Amino acid sequence: MKRVFFIAGESSGDMHGANLIRALRAADPDVQCVGLGGERMADAGMELVYDLAGDAIMGFVEVLKKALPIRRLFLDTLERVRRDPPDCLVLIDYPGFNIRFASAVQQLGIPVVYYISPQVWAWKRKRLDTLARVVRKMLVIFPFEEELYRDKGVDCVFVGHPLADQIARYTPPPSDPDSPLTIGLLPGSREQEIRRIAPVMAEVGAGIHKAYPEARFMVPCVSEARANQARALLGELPTDIRVGGMYDTLSLSRCCLVASGTATVETALFGVPLGIVYRVNPVSYYLARLLVNIRRIGMVNIIAEREIAPEFIQHNATAKNILPFMLEIIEDGPPRNRMLACLREIRNRLGGPGASQRAAEEILKLL
Repeated sequence: MKRVFFIAGESSGDMHGANLIRALRAADPDVQCVGLGGERMADAGMELVYDLAGDAIMGFVEVLKKALPIRRLFLDTLERVRRDPPDCLVLIDYPGFNIRFASAVQQLGIPVVYYISPQVWAWKRKRLDTLARVVRKMLVIFPFEEELYRDKGVDCVFVGHPLADQIARYTPPPSDPDSPLTIGLLPGSREQEIRRIAPVMAEVGAGIHKAYPEARFMVPCVSEARANQARALLGELPTDIRVGGMYDTLSLSRCCLVASGTATVETALFGVPLGIVYRVNPVSYYLARLLVNIRRIGMVNIIAEREIAPEFIQHNATAKNILPFMLEIIEDGPPRNRMLACLREIRNRLGGPGASQRAAEEILKLL
């Protein structure tokens, strides 16, 4: 029996890891999966050693506060794979932990597959050399990444974006022509992210509600704790706040205001016009400005290689700046039509469903 050890450390990694595990087990039911991840990976059939995805954090300052527990988990996990080596190690994004882990296990002779590349094109480009040295196979989800790795001699395969798989399985609710105007507010999945972004969204929502009294707002959350947090921060805004419901929100929304991250790609794949918001600890933001070497932070804009969706970042993320744009894309007209055309372009670039199956095939070849 072949055994694969997984490490995924965020909500999106947990989702993509779960789909990959299902594809692996569908292709070979005898593959045993174990590792660090989240509840979705456990539901897909992985023995969950530690819920790393449920403990996700963001920002330099926030990571420093958790440095000792993360270090302890790192050493415990390293000892576990040293004591009982798996046939393959599959790392999913989460570069701060996973690149170091790949380096640490290199001399153990365990083949390493990296699924969903770290954003080396954005910052710490020298990590390309490290990855070329320690990774047996790189499976990337953006087409421009394949050439980047192959230039470094890495066995790299563009498998497509796994969100296309997720969306292909989704069945939208029946359309109702009498339903009210719906706006999606997506403040993120982490506690500190919601704390900084939801109040701005509440102000923007109040402005939209003043212009469109019939409007309602949908807010998907990753857990009941985050839903309760969103309820407290969004106040009296007429909201439908629920655990899950991300795709219901996107299928029903006229437009969305989205925290920067994977949700921007999901919104684009649904063809929903969006604005992007990014607010973090001021020190984390200052350090990011020094270290990150890209002009845009929204993945839809990075994929398009130009600004499709406006980015409201840090001190510019105010209702005064955001509200006029949101009111503009609610209405039919040239701005909304231009964005809809650009979102169709994004969907074409990311390819159709099948990423999880293609990634599973590459892993099974290695095994």
